[in-house]
Amino acid sequence: MTPFEPLRVGAVNYLNSKPLIHRFEEHARRLAESEAALRGVRLLKDLPSRLADSLTAARLDAALVPAFEALAAPDWRIVSDACVAADGPVSSVKVYFRRPPAEVRTLALDEGSRTSAALSRLLLLRRVGVEPQRSRLPIGAGLGDSDADAVLLIGDRAMHTPAAELREQFVAEWDLAEEWRRDTGLPFVFAVWAARPNVDGAALAALFEAMRDDGLVAFSAIAQQEGPPLGLTVEHAERYLRQNLRFTLGRAAPRRVELQHDCNTTARPMIAAISVQEILAKAAEGQRLTRDEGVRLLKEGSLASLGRAADEVTRRLHPEPHRTYNIDRNINYTNVCTAVCDFCAFYRGPKSDEGYVLSIDEILKKVQETVELGGEQTLLQGGLHPEYKLEWYESMLGEIKRAFPQVNLHAFSPPEIHHFTKINKLPLREVLERLMAAGMGSLPGGGAEILVDRVRKEITRGKVLSDDWLNVMREWHQLGGRSSATMMFGHVETLEERIEHLDRLRDLQDESLAAGHKGFTAFICWTFQRDNTQLDHLPPAGAHEYLKTNAVARLYLDNFANLQSSWVTQGLKVGQMAMLYGANDMGSLMIEENVVAEAGTVHFLTLDDIRGAIEELGFTPRQRNVHYELVDPEHEMRAVKAARKVLPKLPVVS
Repeated sequence: MTPFEPLRVGAVNYLNSKPLIHRFEEHARRLAESEAALRGVRLLKDLPSRLADSLTAARLDAALVPAFEALAAPDWRIVSDACVAADGPVSSVKVYFRRPPAEVRTLALDEGSRTSAALSRLLLLRRVGVEPQRSRLPIGAGLGDSDADAVLLIGDRAMHTPAAELREQFVAEWDLAEEWRRDTGLPFVFAVWAARPNVDGAALAALFEAMRDDGLVAFSAIAQQEGPPLGLTVEHAERYLRQNLRFTLGRAAPRRVELQHDCNTTARPMIAAISVQEILAKAAEGQRLTRDEGVRLLKEGSLASLGRAADEVTRRLHPEPHRTYNIDRNINYTNVCTAVCDFCAFYRGPKSDEGYVLSIDEILKKVQETVELGGEQTLLQGGLHPEYKLEWYESMLGEIKRAFPQVNLHAFSPPEIHHFTKINKLPLREVLERLMAAGMGSLPGGGAEILVDRVRKEITRGKVLSDDWLNVMREWHQLGGRSSATMMFGHVETLEERIEHLDRLRDLQDESLAAGHKGFTAFICWTFQRDNTQLDHLPPAGAHEYLKTNAVARLYLDNFANLQSSWVTQGLKVGQMAMLYGANDMGSLMIEENVVAEAGTVHFLTLDDIRGAIEELGFTPRQRNVHYELVDPEHEMRAVKAARKVLPKLPVVS
């Protein structure tokens, strides 16, 4: 955030928070005039759990968040004594029991607040020693929408007395604030104002406390405005604000917060372990996952549940009746490379007798064959050759574009681009501008492996590190270019590092899209192919791990429109299954591929195989270009007929 951007403040839209944001616009404007640190403040409203996630992800600068979350977050600061608390019954956080608490086996948890969910579980564990199986009660659902033994309701809907016929189903109810008071003798703090470390806490405290102080003398006005739309009488709403709630931490705060912090040792794992199913439901609804949640899905999510959630996201993003594929050729113009990558069986050192460089005539012939099969793109990638200057690559691009102006050149990769800057002693922006002018149409996401430097330093030498890989992509996006992103996993990385890789891609995509750039078109992941490499002693990552990671990627990369299957590394059937585990694109016909083939993986599919795999899943197969735009149907049918006449080449090294 720059000093000129407005601060983003989040608050819940419940009645209990209205006194804390009373006359927000007026107070924000007044303080902005007197406080240099407050150049403007925007108020965003959401559920307590989502506010905490947004503060973690830096989508908010400050927020009214659950107290448990604020206590557990190491880099958040509580910046004000304004709060939402209760010194006895609160009436808006209740657990209803269909059987005695000691006999409860199932508990439905309102998804609006992880603090209340954790507190209900903590009290059940401490009081009666039970830890029931949990399910999620969606926002908007009512008490009668769950058949669980116990149901947690929070917020405004918990304030309504259940209908008589519904109330007869329940044998007991707990007001959680009252139960906490009974156990500890202290009020319970539900929510506090917390801010990220780079935010001026003093300026925000002035705003929060001014709104709170104004709200404390406006209970009647707030009740008149807010009560009736919630189905509450004005008297009920005012009594709730005046008698059930406290809005200042006060003198008891140190002991109160200390005790909650002690209980947090037990409750925090309960918050984190709110259930994998709830994390999946959150992702399926389009909410952003945190790193911890991504790691939990990789560690704890079942293959079936991950697939269901990922497929739900895919169908939400792509409701169209078709799924796509591409006709492509991977032209590896050289295998000579100065980098030493333990995972690569393709490269040859500069002094190797097995090194090659394709002539322009050979390259043009390969492009011609691709065009004859209906291809509109070639993937140009090679090793980091120590001799060729930028002019050689510009000449290659120019020759291809002059002969085939209609063909998109999906060319090079961040390691190659970074290598060009070093060998030519040129700024990155100039290298990219010159390549774009010469005919480079888009930038592949190769060479990413895992974007964590610990991993990169262990498996490669002489190759671009994470920040530089990302910066090549950033500069390309700033020039208006589009690119893809990849991940090769299943070697020396941890599950946490897999998620860190996805997180860095997601952050860059956020940055690019926010700046109005087109960013990444798609994400493709595949498992490390170990044969003929220096890492062939590692156990292989199989289809289960591939599908699981692909599904988690779909759930985590909420700002990526497309995920591509990798049948090239997984084969037809697993590649097809990936289309039910988050992918919406079957990948390329791949007329020629050398890098994976050198590692001993040779899967051969015809165009009919690819189209048939899509049709078996109930979708119409459609050919697309690099921008994921559908090609003309007549062109597509010509390509189908051409592919049946010509047997595509098996992967070979030229």
